[in-house]
Amino acid sequence: MKLRKLTDCRIDECPTVYLSDRGTVVFQGNTVTSGLRLGPGEQAVELPLEVVRQALPELSGGN
Repeated sequence: MKLRKLTDCRIDECPTVYLSDRGTVVFQGNTVTSGLRLGPGEQAVELPLEVVRQALPELSGGN
């Protein structure tokens, strides 16, 4: 899978959003471990609202 970074993270260890070559969105963030019921193989991550705001223009542009 090839990923294109959509947000401003300059290093690989910060919350960010990627667009894959498969037409999916990949989120990198802090793991959420409570308050959710996740299915097999699922994980939840938490992203700062500003990271989501940065990604939205790229995603809505149809890229």
